[in-house]
Order: sequence, then C-alpha cells, then structure tokens
Amino acid sequence: MNLVLSTRQSPLALWQAEEAKRLIEDRHNHVNVSLLPVSSSADQDQSTALSRFGRVGIFTAEVDCALLTERAHVGVHSLKDLTTKIEEGLCLAGVLPSGPPEDVLITMDGRMLDDLVPGSRVATSSPRRKAQLLALRPDLTVLEIRGNIQTRLNRLEEGHADGLLMAHAGLVRLGLGNRISEVLNVETFLPAAGQGIVGLTTRATDTETQNLVDNLTNDGTDLRAEAERTFIHALGAGCTAPLGVLCTKEIGRLRLRAQILSLDGKRKIAGDMSGNNEHPREIGLTLAKELLEQGAIELIAEARE
Repeated sequence: MNLVLSTRQSPLALWQAEEAKRLIEDRHNHVNVSLLPVSSSADQDQSTALSRFGRVGIFTAEVDCALLTERAHVGVHSLKDLTTKIEEGLCLAGVLPSGPPEDVLITMDGRMLDDLVPGSRVATSSPRRKAQLLALRPDLTVLEIRGNIQTRLNRLEEGHADGLLMAHAGLVRLGLGNRISEVLNVETFLPAAGQGIVGLTTRATDTETQNLVDNLTNDGTDLRAEAERTFIHALGAGCTAPLGVLCTKEIGRLRLRAQILSLDGKRKIAGDMSGNNEHPREIGLTLAKELLEQGAIELIAEARE
C-alpha cells in the first residue's frame, strides 16, 4: 500500500514528516510512505506579523488542501498551528510522541533571562511569548521576527536581536539543542496548546488511513493533546491568543495549567486543576469554564483587536 504525507517545506516540517513516515512504516510493514512538500501561506510571506494575517490556517491550509484534493492521504502538522476547528471533511486522526513542550531562550553569549540588561532586545513571533516575557521583564524590548529556525538564528548572529524565544522541541529535532541558553520554566512560560506535538490529519471518511496513523504513541501525548485542545476550543481562542496551557501526567492523573495574559503582560488570569487521566476532555472543559468566569473572554477579545 502506498501512503502520501503532505507537509510544509521547512527543515523542521520535513523532519516531522520523516518521523511520521518512520513510525508508520515501522508499525505497518506493508505500507510504503512518500512525502508531498507544499508551500504554505506563512512560508510564502515571511515579512507580515503572524497576528496580522487576518485569517486562520496560514501554516496548515495548503497541507490539508492536498488531502481534500486527494493528492495525499495524511497531513503532517505542528499541532500548535492546527486550529481546533479542523477543515470540513478532515479530522485529527493521530499524534506522534511529544517532544519537550517548553520555550527556550537563545543568546549569543549564553546569558540567561535574568542576566539580560534592561533594554535588551528579545525577538519572537508569538504574542503569547511576548506577553509572558513582558509580564516577567517589562524592562526588555520585544521585537517581531519571522522565518524558519535557521533564519532566526542567523538574524541573532547578525546582531538584529540580543536573544530569541523559541520552542524547545524544534531546536532539538534539528540537532540545534546546543544553541539553547536557557530552558524557560513552564510555571512562568506555559507553552502553546500542543507545542512539541506533531498532529496527523486525514479525510474524515478515510477510515483505512485513520487506522494506520492511530496509536502511534503510548506515552500519553494523545491525552495531553485532547485536554489542551479542548481547553482552547472551549475558550474560542485562536493560535495567536496570548494563552499558555500545559497538560502533564502525574501518578495516574492529569494536571492542566493555563494562563491568559493581556498583550502587554500587565494582566493575567490563571488556573490549575487535576483530574482522572481517562477524562482529558472534561478536564479541559472544566478549566476553561473556570477561566471564563474570571474574565478570560475579555483578554481574548482584546488580543483580536
């Protein structure tokens, strides 16, 4: 059986697709997997700030279009980029084992966040990371940056910024873990929903392919994904909301922590709860309700303006 995976063309996206290929072929000896690289809207426009695109799916639409037009069977995505309302006719059919979920700081001289002098320039493309950074270090200057991982590292080396905030998993997957100056504490820098997880979409009616990509992980990544994505869906929050959430397994239970901030980092609403690991959806819904009662919807609405 031949199986085609659609993927973005960035080095990280291709790594993720190759990992999906390896896991599928290792589990199913009769399957031959090939890749179909496509160019996403975000790849084609690397100058516009992500928050200004004005539409969802800028990293995922072209990948999923290959499924809808039957040029591919599976779409490979960074789960944090995949909206909770999946394209009509498609479904989230599986996930790969999670990488490290944290954010990291990269500086040229190895300085950590506490060591940065006031006025230091830290670059990120994420409104969440910007808000979390300003909440902790309002004396720093936050710069917008676009491009793939290597492009951002090059900008740092050229002196355009004093530090970068990036996802831990992407650097490790590309063999660039030695560039990390500090792994940021999740108590302060809660990651984006699904950060470090690779998600696999299929056509909703393609049960044969769904069976091939289901259960590629047994480390609880699927539980984490369901709890976190249920939470942000219940809030009606998009990928660019200044919102962090992380689900972890703790002795037979799931712990879900979340925070929503104003874009300037001056206001924050947070919650923390645990529940039975057999009910990740219920945990996500319950914590979302708690934060909505605290006024989360106002901060989310402000971020859209």
